[in-house]
Amino acid sequence: MTLAYLGMAALSLLAALWLTRPYWRAPGAALLRRKAANVAVYRSRLAELDTELEGGVIEPEAAAQLKQELAARLLQDADQPADAPVETGQRRWRGTLVLSLLLAAFAGSFYWQQGSWRTQGLVALAAADPGAAQQAAIGDMVTKLAAKLEQNPEDIEGWAMLARSYFVTERYGDAARAYGEANQRLPQPEPDLLVAEGEALALARDRDLQGKPAQLFQQALKLQPDNGKALWYAGLAAAQAEDLRAARNYWTLLSRQDLPPELRAALDDRLGQLAQALGEPAPAPAQASPAVASAAAPPQPAPGAVAAAGAGPRLQLRVSLSAELAAKAPPGSMLFVFAKAEQGPPMPLAVQRLPGAKLPLEVVLDDSMAMMPQLKLSQFDRWVVSARITAGGSVKAESGDWEGSRAISRVESAQPIALTIDRVVP
Repeated sequence: MTLAYLGMAALSLLAALWLTRPYWRAPGAALLRRKAANVAVYRSRLAELDTELEGGVIEPEAAAQLKQELAARLLQDADQPADAPVETGQRRWRGTLVLSLLLAAFAGSFYWQQGSWRTQGLVALAAADPGAAQQAAIGDMVTKLAAKLEQNPEDIEGWAMLARSYFVTERYGDAARAYGEANQRLPQPEPDLLVAEGEALALARDRDLQGKPAQLFQQALKLQPDNGKALWYAGLAAAQAEDLRAARNYWTLLSRQDLPPELRAALDDRLGQLAQALGEPAPAPAQASPAVASAAAPPQPAPGAVAAAGAGPRLQLRVSLSAELAAKAPPGSMLFVFAKAEQGPPMPLAVQRLPGAKLPLEVVLDDSMAMMPQLKLSQFDRWVVSARITAGGSVKAESGDWEGSRAISRVESAQPIALTIDRVVP
């Protein structure tokens, strides 16, 4: 038995030395290494998504959503302050000693409570299936933390930790509820926790940002107008609701911040697409720090990409007014003509904005008018084409607008298509 105690103490000491290696390193260097690693992971995952998309492994809309989430993760890391307080060597070594003692105490109590057979079982599981062992450990930790919060529901940090654990294990509904518990108990709302709740809730709703998620992003922006992650998601929510001007405004504010090069390039591309959809000149890239500006050169198109863009469907629409509405057409109104997937994301696949257009009018929609490079007409076989006359200037339908829609297939798109504006939006 004495040999067992000595062996347990030696193993505990070795484990403590291994776990406390980060305390021996310079915190500034660790921060730089972490950020560089995050950027490398971001680039690698983007390349994987492009490969999976080209190979047909994932759908275009799924790839687009995953890229949005990757960008949000990178943005959250970029928001971490580089000048956070650094612990002194004395405090770090004090923490190391405490951790070592706690580890030894835990090992001893675990041995007494569970017996060596339990330890051998965990070791065998870890050797046979490391992933299963890790999931079992996380699940056990989450269960214990949830039980602790039942006894002490006012532990705000505990709720936040539980929410993060649920999020990592992709239990997004539980994560949203746990973040909600933390937010309800805070004396003053915290923007980051509000955004985290909105993000988890949107993922639990199959990436639907409308309703409460959008409200949480707005609440976070009222408290912190320059919160990068809130601006990103608020822009996505506005684009999903077809409020393109609001999306442009949010992302323009975000583009003025010091962003990682990959995120800046994606954001500039989004702003250019929004400007095209709104019929406005493309915005000049926002001024960034010299380091970011030099690294954010736009990516070069792949060979043959330009030729491939013209190979998609070309929808030739003849837009006209019904006889009933023709006599009531207000002068100087805006005409929007757009196409959406009949079964797919709510974002328009192609948009034409025509101020003061006189009807009837010939309009063409093709892949060059896509709002997002991942969502194009050519990626679907059936569409709903719509024409809308509005005095408000927004592509989002408003009460009193005139509109007309019809569903068409790829076969029908080979011929000119009649599209009649024949109803008033209630």
